[in-house]
Amino acid sequence: MASDVESLAREYVAMPQVQQMMEDMFSPSSMAAQMTAALPAHVQLTDEQVQKIGTIMSKNMIELKPKLEEIMYRSSIATFDAEELRALIDFYSSETGASVMAKMQPFMQTTMTELAPEIQSVQQKIVPEIAKILQEKN
Repeated sequence: MASDVESLAREYVAMPQVQQMMEDMFSPSSMAAQMTAALPAHVQLTDEQVQKIGTIMSKNMIELKPKLEEIMYRSSIATFDAEELRALIDFYSSETGASVMAKMQPFMQTTMTELAPEIQSVQQKIVPEIAKILQEKN
C-alpha cells in the first residue's frame, strides 16, 4: 500500500498541470508581483524596475523547483491516501481540473496582492510585541 501511495504521489507531482503550476509560481511576473506586494506602500517602482526584479527573482527561485517537487512528493505521501491521490490525478487530468489548476496561481496572486497592505499593517502592529518577546530571557 505504501508503494502505491508513493507511486501515485510521484505521478501527481510529475503531472504537466502541477509542473506548469510550479513554473507559473516562479515566473518573472509572479515573482515581481510577490515582491511588489511585500514592499511598503511608500516604495514606488517603475515598470522597468519591476520587470528587472521579477526576472532576477525568477532566474534564482526556479532553482528551488527540484526541492519543491521533493517536498510536494513527501507532503503528498504524508497527507493523502491512495484514493485521494487518484482523485487528484483524475481531477487535474480532466479538462475542468486542468483549467482550475491553470487559474489557481493567478487567483492566489491576486488575492494575496490585494491582502498584502493589510498583512503589512498587522505585521507593523505586532512587531513591537514580538520584539519584546524575543528580548525576554528564558
